[in-house]
Formats: sequence, C-alpha cells, structure tokens
Amino acid sequence: MSQCKCITPSQGGYTLHELLIGMALSLLVIATATAAYGTSKQTWNAMAAADAVHANARVAMRNIREQAQMAGGAYLKPSNNSDGKFTVEISLSEEVGQAALAGVNGTKYVESLTLGHWHALDAIDCQGNTGSAHTSVRNDYKLNANKELSCKDLNLTNSTYQALAEGLEDFQLRYAEANASAQTIQWKTANQVNDMTQVLAIEVCLRVASINTIHNTKPNANLKGCQDESLPSDGRVRRTFKRVVTLRNRNEVMP
Repeated sequence: MSQCKCITPSQGGYTLHELLIGMALSLLVIATATAAYGTSKQTWNAMAAADAVHANARVAMRNIREQAQMAGGAYLKPSNNSDGKFTVEISLSEEVGQAALAGVNGTKYVESLTLGHWHALDAIDCQGNTGSAHTSVRNDYKLNANKELSCKDLNLTNSTYQALAEGLEDFQLRYAEANASAQTIQWKTANQVNDMTQVLAIEVCLRVASINTIHNTKPNANLKGCQDESLPSDGRVRRTFKRVVTLRNRNEVMP
C-alpha cells in the first residue's frame, strides 16, 4: 500500500507594516464616525434650541393676542323690567376707572402692557384663573429678572406675577393710535399716545434666546433686536418676533 504524504502549508501572518496600516485605517474610521456624531449632535441641539425659542414666542404671543381681542368688548346682559318683560341689554365697553388698555413705556423691565375685559365676557385671566370676584379682568404683562414674560390679573386679590414663557430678553410695545379727524393712524410708544381709547392695534416685539448655548451658533449680522440692536455672540440661538395684534372692539373708532 502506497503511503500518502500530506504537506502542511506553511502558516502565514501579517507583517508589522500591514498591522500599522490596518490600525491607522481603523483609527481613521473611528475618528470620522466620532466627528460625524459630534456634528449631528450639535445640529440636533441647535434645532431643538430653535424649536424651544419658537415655542416660547408662540405661547407669549398667543396669550397676549387672546386677551387683546377681548379688550374693550361688550357683552349681553339680561334685565327684568318693572312691567315683567325680559329684555337683553348691551354692556358698556369698559368699566369706569378700569381702562381696557394701558401701557408703560421704558426699559425692558419697565415696559408693561395691561389688557382688560369684563369678567362676564370671559372669567379666565392670563394665568388661567377664574376665581376673581371683580367685575373686570385686567391682565398686566411684563418681563421679570429671570428673563421670563410674566403676567397677573391686577384685580385678583393676593395674586402674584407668574411666568408664561422663558428666555425672553426684551419686550417692547408700540400702539397704533387713530386720528379720526385727520383720517390717519400713527405708531407710538405708550408715553406718546394721547388717548388709549383711540388705539386700534398693538405691535408686540419679543427677543427670545435659547436657554442652553450652542457653541457653533453665530448671530446673523442682518438680524436685529426689538430696538434695532445687534444680537449678542455668546453661542445662544436668538430670534426676534414682531406681531401686530388688532383690537377687534375698536373698529368703530375710524369712520
């Protein structure tokens, strides 16, 4: 019987140069993946910060708009006459001594806006409370030291200012005052308005910043704040929002 000679192939391996090249390629892949992850995370953080900025602006603007649209509004009130007949009357536009619209002009922490409406028209104030026993609701808006837009019903006993939205760095207001005789409308600050009952609209400006810093964020030189100031460069996402809120119940001011 013939014997088979089995030849075992020689065992090969990697040279030092091949190992070094492999390690270098592996490190390159890891570095690229890490950089891509870091970029993706920064992009996601920037998008989340921008979304939060817009969300805070929406909350503040919506609250002011809802209260402004009720300012100076009348309501229907039933009354029983002496003859026993039931009638319905229209209330006055606002309570004597409780102006439906008032404002204070000044720095961002002095600037304030007060919007009033009858309690019978809507009992809910800017904080969502309904417990006031006063005949009217008067919501006052202003910034606090924590960069929050706060408000409270001035007629609600023992009430305190509560925050509505955070990250607000500036709060500025202008009022569109009508001149019926001259048939003109002019934008003015609160201290320039001659008669608040002739104001047809309010321009609200909010400068909102993100709470967290995004290190790769740089301000756009073309974007300005509420007072035409340049935006700070500290890594925060910032936006300036301007909205004109029409006072629905002032449509009879201009003939």
